[in-house]
Amino acid sequence: MVEGQKVIVPFPRGRGEVATHVRSTLVLSSLQSLKSHELFDRYAEKVDPETRESIVTGVAGVWLPMSLGLRHYRACEEIGLAPRDQVAIGYEVGGRIQGTMLGILVRTAKNMGATPWLGFEPIVRLWDRVFQGGTGPSVIQLGPKEARVELVGLPLLDVPYFRQAFRGTFMAALELFCAKVYVNEIRGTLKGNAVSFRVSWV
Repeated sequence: MVEGQKVIVPFPRGRGEVATHVRSTLVLSSLQSLKSHELFDRYAEKVDPETRESIVTGVAGVWLPMSLGLRHYRACEEIGLAPRDQVAIGYEVGGRIQGTMLGILVRTAKNMGATPWLGFEPIVRLWDRVFQGGTGPSVIQLGPKEARVELVGLPLLDVPYFRQAFRGTFMAALELFCAKVYVNEIRGTLKGNAVSFRVSWV
């Protein structure tokens, strides 16, 4: 740990734990955004019929096998959207699910005042509502308005589309607490089922 840095949220589980399921609400919200941007036909060409049928006919609030989530996001990756568009879609997903999976953050923002540091506190509970298993998230304070967020043990993070979209979802969540959030991937620090983000805000 570099001097001056402080662990705000430690990893909830040991390194090496890997998530096995993803909440259908996240995947269905992702699919809804593809439809709203008229991308569903391109997506349907990239995903196998069995996976498409399982997702299109799915219901919110249930656990899906991680393998199904991986096939969905890999098909999204193959559409070939620019990173900024992937982030924008993730931001839309974050806004859409604020009343469900992000309800924890919404209540915290309303009850405790607007500061992203308070928004980081329930991040483990939020992870456990969206993903089943995995090492989980860790938050390290880098400065008064800057943090490093590490997400470990999530196979979806090996899909570039998911990492970009998750940046947008994370931005939407933390902007409940401030005017503007910037989330950028720190490359080369973590490998395999993991990502590290530098988060700052105004």
